[in-house]
Amino acid sequence: MSTSVFQYLVQMEQRTSKNAAGLPAGAERQPDWRGLGFQLGGARFVAPLGDASEILTLPRLTRLPGVREWVWGVANIRGRLVPIIDLQRFLGVSPTTPQAEWRILVAEEGDLLVGLVVEQSLGMQQFPVETRKADLPREMESVLPFVRGSFRHGGRVWYVFSLRSLVRDRGFFDVAESAA
Repeated sequence: MSTSVFQYLVQMEQRTSKNAAGLPAGAERQPDWRGLGFQLGGARFVAPLGDASEILTLPRLTRLPGVREWVWGVANIRGRLVPIIDLQRFLGVSPTTPQAEWRILVAEEGDLLVGLVVEQSLGMQQFPVETRKADLPREMESVLPFVRGSFRHGGRVWYVFSLRSLVRDRGFFDVAESAA
């Protein structure tokens, strides 16, 4: 009647598996979608982490002559000269916060590095992937070419803003002031 140690372990494993609790609800869901949150014209946006590398306070910058009003100039960011673009003015969006709250969202696309002035930084955001919707900010037509859906969280809508699409847009590179 002696049970080998191996048989005893097999029986114990069978009993514990039979009585084991299941995984908590939601453990099977997809990982969260993550991005950097920011505000433009009072609306909340989130840029995919691969599009944005960091958020900074407004740096000291050098103005450039002969450029459109939405080009603020260039700034030295970690030893690299980075053009600073007022995303609000570029898109024709009126800010709703004081300039002291404005931040620079740094976007990278290949060798291109650009600082985008946004109204406010809302930090790292994450949303369940399955909650992504196709909602667009109808009240802000100028951002539509760059919005790739939305998430609803905490009673608010967060629009997914593609910085890659922005920096690939032909109008984005039309920085020379037009001769009058």
